[in-house]
Amino acid sequence: MIDDAGLAPAAAGTGDTHGGGLTVAVTGSSSPVAAAVLERLDADQAVARILAVDCDEPQMPVAKLVARTADVRDPLLPLALDGADVVVHLGTTPGPQHDEDTMFAVNVNGTRNVLVAAARVGVRRFVHVSTGAVYGAHPGNTVPLTEDAPLRANPDFGWAYQHRLAEEHVQAWADANPDVTVTILRPATTLGPGVDGFAARHLEQPRLPVVRGHAPPLQLLHVDDLATAVQLAVTGDLRGAYNVAAEGWLPAADLARLLGKHVVEVPEAVAFGAARRLWARGVLTAPAGALHYLMHPWVLSTERLRATGWAPTRSHREIVREFVAEHAGYVSLGRARVRRRDVYVAVFATLGAVAGLLLAGRGSRRR
Repeated sequence: MIDDAGLAPAAAGTGDTHGGGLTVAVTGSSSPVAAAVLERLDADQAVARILAVDCDEPQMPVAKLVARTADVRDPLLPLALDGADVVVHLGTTPGPQHDEDTMFAVNVNGTRNVLVAAARVGVRRFVHVSTGAVYGAHPGNTVPLTEDAPLRANPDFGWAYQHRLAEEHVQAWADANPDVTVTILRPATTLGPGVDGFAARHLEQPRLPVVRGHAPPLQLLHVDDLATAVQLAVTGDLRGAYNVAAEGWLPAADLARLLGKHVVEVPEAVAFGAARRLWARGVLTAPAGALHYLMHPWVLSTERLRATGWAPTRSHREIVREFVAEHAGYVSLGRARVRRRDVYVAVFATLGAVAGLLLAGRGSRRR
């Protein structure tokens, strides 16, 4: 039987358990987020084995790990998921890509392929890690947004919009497989050790650019707290969608102060025009549509997840302070990222060269 989304319902009872524990397959297992998830699952006594499914080796080689090389788009993916009781799907792109077709193939078609594979091996739980950006950034957004809010990801920000499309596939599969516990996690902007996405590059800039007249509240999440939410979904009974974020939200002015950066206000028309040109030339890490998320609120209510017993361990200020400590040695300008000390060396070398030319010019005039 094939449902409306073209996905076969899962075959019940084909999952494999080892010593009474769960076998958990994690797609996209080489990412920094996956490293935190693998560490949490390795320490969980309810988990007996972890299948790391990716084209690259995982960053966190834990004791229970079995690495299986596979791409989420591979039609033979069921072989990599064979024996899994639970699938944690982290195998989407960590941020926007210039190649929209490839990004769509990974984020949307790849998610659909993972669902087909999960159905064939008969998993009992499916955990899909999406993003809070699926709600979209709009002037009329409620503060905060609950999980019942409509998904209105901005179409000109393809990465967020594709996550919305991926969620539609997951929800259709969940409807067709009521015996499988399907969890969708929608995290806020996630920072933490090793996380080096487009949001981190934005915060590494020497100045903090904002769109003039817009200062929406911001919301962050520590990667360890996201990993705890994933662990809870793997071992618990969480059905449906859950927002994941630190407590409350952070005023934009406080973020700049904690980062120790000056704010640069750019008129909206100038910001969008420049962003379009720089993205087309491969300079920026996100397209112009991402500016909506710097202009309008999209903060998340976490009451539903908190009701299950989950709680964040870091506040927004703690997350930013940890970020500053880890990234203090780097400066980013679009895609270009250099060590701060190299900038100083280049500046002093340039000043030295200029001084040398001036002195040479003076000597020449005297002669």
